[in-house]
Parts: sequence; structure tokens; C-alpha cells
Amino acid sequence: MSRVKTKADYILEELRLIPKTIEQLKLDIENTRNSLLTSPQWSDMKVSGGVRRTQTDKNVSIIDASDYGLAEIDRLVKRREEIIGIIMQIPDSAQRHVLLTTYLNCQTFDEAIDKLELNRNKYYTIKQKAIKSLNLILERTEIVQSNTHKYNLPC
Repeated sequence: MSRVKTKADYILEELRLIPKTIEQLKLDIENTRNSLLTSPQWSDMKVSGGVRRTQTDKNVSIIDASDYGLAEIDRLVKRREEIIGIIMQIPDSAQRHVLLTTYLNCQTFDEAIDKLELNRNKYYTIKQKAIKSLNLILERTEIVQSNTHKYNLPC
């Protein structure tokens, strides 16, 4: 029986997935831009029915898609920095190290155990304590944020 996922579990998984998402967005931007460079000049006259779009309109929509992808990458980089900042609030350096190594540099727990050079029991003990510490920080942060919004105070 698995335990209930906590807020810490969700943001740690998000931290692990951010680089993959950024990579996919970069590939999408590259493919979109390549389609702009390699696509033939479409004829507006071959469209029957619907709204006719000029080549310029098509090019602008491709550029807009690229701009959206770049903005999304910037947002994800900032989110990654935000999550790392929250993890850095954990007082115990070993707990911080385990979380950062596990969720930034490794794809599996076994890979993290090898990289950290810890035995399995010690790794899971430290990781469990780190997740508890992270949950406490998240709860404290949420309380502060909800109170600042409640009283219209700046965060």
C-alpha cells in the first residue's frame, strides 16, 4: 500500500520533470523554426472555403508559437529556481544534498544511491526526513502566503 502524496512529493516530481519539459519545448521550437525555413511558399489560391491566410499570417503564427515556447521555458527555469530555493531552506545539509542530487541529477533512486555513495537504508531514512522537512516548510510558506493575501500584504 502506497502512502498519500504530499505537496513535497508533487513539487519534487515537478522538479524532476522540468528539464525534460524544457528539452521538449526546445525541440518543438527548433522544429517550428525549421518548418518556417524549409516550408515551401504556400499558395493562398488553393484554399477553398474557410478563412484565407496569407503566407505572412502563416509565418507570424509560427513565430508566435516559438515565442510562446521561449516564454514557457523562461517560466519553467524560474519555477525550477523557486523549488530549489525552497529546498535550500531545509536546515540539514545532508537532507538538502539528498533531495537535490535525487531530483536534479538522477532519474532513479538507485542512481541517486550510487551517486551519493550511501547504503539503501541510510538513503531512504535521510530522504524521508528531508521530505518531512520540506512539507513543514511548504505548510509554513502556505500559511504566510494565505495570510498575506487575506490582509493584502506584499509577499
